[in-house]
Amino acid sequence: MDLDKFFFPRSVCIFGVSDSPGNLGREIVRNLNRFGYAGGVYGVGRREMEVEGKRVYRDLVDVPARPDVAILLVPAPAIADALESCGRNGVLHVVIETGGFSEFGAERKSLEEEIVSIARKWSIACMGPNCIGVTNRENGLCMPFVPFDPNEIREGKNSVVCQSGGLVHEFVRRSAAEGTGLTKLVSVGNKLMLDENDILEFLMKDPETRTIGMYLEGIKDGRRLMDLASRTEKPILVLKGNSSPHARQIASFHTAALTGDGMVTEAALRQAGIHQVGSPQEMVESFKVFGLPAMKGSNLAIMSRSGGQSVLLADEAFRHGFGLARLSPAPFDILNKRSKGEVIKRTNPLDLGDVFDEVFFLEVLEGVLKERGVDGVAFFFDYEINASAIPEVVNGTGRLSRLHDKPVLLCMVPDRANWFAARDAGPFPLFVDPQRAFRALRQSLDHFRRKNGRKEGSTPPGPAEEQETGQAPVESPLRLAPAADALALAEGYGVPVVAYKMARNKAEAIDAARKLGYPIVLKQAEPPVLHKTEGGAVRLSIRDDAELDGAIDAMPADLYLLQRMAPDGIETIIGGKRDAEFGPIVLFGLGGIFVEVLKDVSVRVAPIDEVVALEMIGEIKGTSLLKGARGMLEADVESLAKVIAHVSKLLVDHPEVSNVDINPLRVFEKGAGCLALDVKIGIVL
Repeated sequence: MDLDKFFFPRSVCIFGVSDSPGNLGREIVRNLNRFGYAGGVYGVGRREMEVEGKRVYRDLVDVPARPDVAILLVPAPAIADALESCGRNGVLHVVIETGGFSEFGAERKSLEEEIVSIARKWSIACMGPNCIGVTNRENGLCMPFVPFDPNEIREGKNSVVCQSGGLVHEFVRRSAAEGTGLTKLVSVGNKLMLDENDILEFLMKDPETRTIGMYLEGIKDGRRLMDLASRTEKPILVLKGNSSPHARQIASFHTAALTGDGMVTEAALRQAGIHQVGSPQEMVESFKVFGLPAMKGSNLAIMSRSGGQSVLLADEAFRHGFGLARLSPAPFDILNKRSKGEVIKRTNPLDLGDVFDEVFFLEVLEGVLKERGVDGVAFFFDYEINASAIPEVVNGTGRLSRLHDKPVLLCMVPDRANWFAARDAGPFPLFVDPQRAFRALRQSLDHFRRKNGRKEGSTPPGPAEEQETGQAPVESPLRLAPAADALALAEGYGVPVVAYKMARNKAEAIDAARKLGYPIVLKQAEPPVLHKTEGGAVRLSIRDDAELDGAIDAMPADLYLLQRMAPDGIETIIGGKRDAEFGPIVLFGLGGIFVEVLKDVSVRVAPIDEVVALEMIGEIKGTSLLKGARGMLEADVESLAKVIAHVSKLLVDHPEVSNVDINPLRVFEKGAGCLALDVKIGIVL
């Protein structure tokens, strides 16, 4: 879809303009004037007039030129007529800023359906409704109906996509306070037609956009988002809202209970190489770091005048997975040229000791950056600084960072009088909170490693063919597949299942048990029981016919499942479900009866291969048990990885399967494989 005209229109027409002081359409005209938009600007209103130097017409047909984009800001019931007028007059790019649609309630859904019908009839591309459209610093386009100040939006290389118009304004304010530049801001609102993926795809190709930030309350097509992210070198940052737990039905499957409250989203974004942030401020901090040279390794040098600061900075560095580089004598020799006494230890963190010359610190910084083992520098000082030296320190740090192609976190806390002077000293970013700075620097390192050394099999899955994302939302009615069907389906996908037989009565059960060989396990197969242990629907270690006879009497059922007793091993769970935003997902963790207590799990969007499955196994806290901790034998993780990959394929191949629980899957010592003891599959009705 060609979105160029939304960002680079030759002319704009605003529906709903009047000369009333509080008119929102009038505010759009003001914004376009403030930002110096050079294209044609026309208004459509109830009467002809001039507003803010622009002509307002009573009908689109009267406008002297055909606008590239129409902005609709009339009451919701009048949107359909305005959209029809756009279609008749060849305006095929429309931004509906009016609110009052499905965000108000389901009764407004018919209005949205009418809008979609009209748009499709005329092949109109619609953004919104309930949005503030596009702001493009590159050409002065500014569509919001709230006042925007061009002095608050420094030109830069960061673009933002938001569902919320209010969050766009917050990103503008926070970026301005941090001296961070922006290029394109987009509010997509209800995403009736155009969604975040459409805008993302445009920004991926935009030469002026270096980093893309997104605020999303819901994800329209998670698999497309992952596919797009896998095809760009640009960092993508996501702030996900609407992830707190809401009232919902008690989950019948372990997998459903273990993958709520944002876990699937977090895992999917990480799988796609998307960086998740926790707040607007954190996103702005990430914008700043991604404006620096990439962090290409994990070895840091820390410079500070305070021993206490150095300790805290080192702690924070280690907390985010960085190590401290070993420094040669060279940077210490530079520093000792100005030191008044032997107070500087030759260690990293490098203590700046009794030297108070801020500009001289640039020489020390350059010495540190020249060290071959240093991948980046954290440079922190908060003592009184000479105001005249601030620009030289800030801009000099930026010059050295670029020259040596290494990131420098310049953490400066000046006195109150010089606070904004420091922020406005130049385009090089300043940091105040080392925790946020190191977190963002870790994103830079992860991004570099991912884009330059992606492992075989780690590419995120693309859009699933011939199936809709999230075909089985949580509220869909489900039924349990018959036990025999569930076991057969699992076996058909290469899941090793403990030897079993089905029986309808006592005579068949005894015959089956003899063929399997005692001891055996007896389970109620029909009617199905979700959690057999709690429901009294399982009996272990039955040793002979007499015990089996008594067990059947105590467990009346229509159908019995008899299984051979499996040898001891490590109990794991492999599960899957169909997520509303990302489609089929697969889960792995430690299993058994305590699975929901431990909640030690790893998640991926399906399908995956054995390489990614091994990554999942290595991510859980209990992975040491599988590797032979405390004298235990090493488990057969290779066979376990195969089963995880097979289950992921099962989910992709069978869209009617909404949930899978293989719990427990017992894993034996290396070379001995694994066995599924219980398989439960949910089917969408």
